[in-house]
Amino acid sequence: MSLAARIGLVLAAIVLIFGCVFLAFPSDKVVTPDWVPAVQSELRAALTVISPYLGVALLSTVVAIAELASTFPTYPREALRTRWARVLILVNMGAAFLALLIARVTMPATNPVLLVIGVGIGFQAIIRTRFVLARAMGSQEGSEDEVSLNLGWIYEQFQHLCRTQIDLELMKNRRTAVTQLLHHYPTIAELYDIAYYTIIARATLTLDEERMRVEQLQTLIDPKAPEQFARNSMALTILENGGPAYVEMLLSQAMVSTTEAAPRRASQEEVVWQLINNYSLDGLVSLTSILTDDAKVRDWVSQAAKADQDTVEANQKAAIAYFLVQQVGLTQVQQALRAAPERPSADAPTAAEAAETPTG
Repeated sequence: MSLAARIGLVLAAIVLIFGCVFLAFPSDKVVTPDWVPAVQSELRAALTVISPYLGVALLSTVVAIAELASTFPTYPREALRTRWARVLILVNMGAAFLALLIARVTMPATNPVLLVIGVGIGFQAIIRTRFVLARAMGSQEGSEDEVSLNLGWIYEQFQHLCRTQIDLELMKNRRTAVTQLLHHYPTIAELYDIAYYTIIARATLTLDEERMRVEQLQTLIDPKAPEQFARNSMALTILENGGPAYVEMLLSQAMVSTTEAAPRRASQEEVVWQLINNYSLDGLVSLTSILTDDAKVRDWVSQAAKADQDTVEANQKAAIAYFLVQQVGLTQVQQALRAAPERPSADAPTAAEAAETPTG
């Protein structure tokens, strides 16, 4: 929130507090100017007329905010700041005002409190309701044999319009966040590591949801997946699971530690290229069996190393190399390379050839 917005909220709160004190202060028991009791009386009368409308406005605003928060659970704050979110809230308030006005004209003797509750809650329910007047026995809901009055159809169309426009407005923020993540975390190994931690660190995900998201993330390391697509998808996964505030924290940390992270990133890329240049696919499979006893890691590398006419061998080796660095650890892979480096096979690409070949 900007400084001007904060100052405005503070001033509004001060004015509201002083207004409440002024209205509640018993001026008839204290010597005050003659105009004070008259102003207080006029303000109290005006507040009596306005308060029902303020009540239904508050209830309609709460309902609209709840709809937006449930529709955009990852970006509730950003969604509320969009222009179409304000349109949705204002239309809800206007419709509630109109409903209250009609109710007060047609039922003037009704208790104002009950009227506000009835309109504030009942009207919001009515405009979202479909009434079935008659249905043939044994027919399914929504069939042509039923006679219905769908009062919520117009509001559903308006909701759909607002939801689409808000989503389009948020696209700019999503693209900016993804671009910044790719700038500060350019390698697949870094993005995968952050995305994996982001998923498993979530406290509100069920075990099935967590497992499904991790499996979706692991498919992005597929040798057949284009590298840029994998990087973009991993960055978007971080944003969708962590939220904008989490991404801002990652970016601020990256900006602070850019100098410290650069040597590690360079070492990581150097190790990946050593694995690509010095090992064949079979050699990488053998190296994996030496580095780890994890059956899942071994199986993944074995599957990735299988011959495939649609995939360039250098891409397969690059995917396996990034995967090993992420799963086993940079230090352990470096030690293995120093202990028993494998000579390049006859059909293995040279460093120059591998550099010209896009990695996946």
